[in-house]
Amino acid sequence: MVECEEAEKCRSENTLPVIFTGFIEILHLALVELIKCRGGVGPWFDEFQANVIREVKYPLADGVKASDEIQLTYVATHMAKLAFEGAREDFDSKFTRRKEQLLEPK
Repeated sequence: MVECEEAEKCRSENTLPVIFTGFIEILHLALVELIKCRGGVGPWFDEFQANVIREVKYPLADGVKASDEIQLTYVATHMAKLAFEGAREDFDSKFTRRKEQLLEPK
């Protein structure tokens, strides 16, 4: 019985990074689309990022040990920042590339 519990714990610990990675990829794609819809990055994007980070800093789950909550909050905040930075960089590089293509003499 102990082996089953340990195997289950190991599986659940190994799935967390996969879940976070999938979540960040979805967030990244959604942010890039949002930037496109809003016509580019502007002050609204910085404000939106600040609001998301502020919301993520609040306790994430009831019944979680304080040390785990601190670690989980740190990871979630860090990953959200990475998603926002990545979306900004992807949009900027695609926009710059597209602008250069339009300006190239034919």
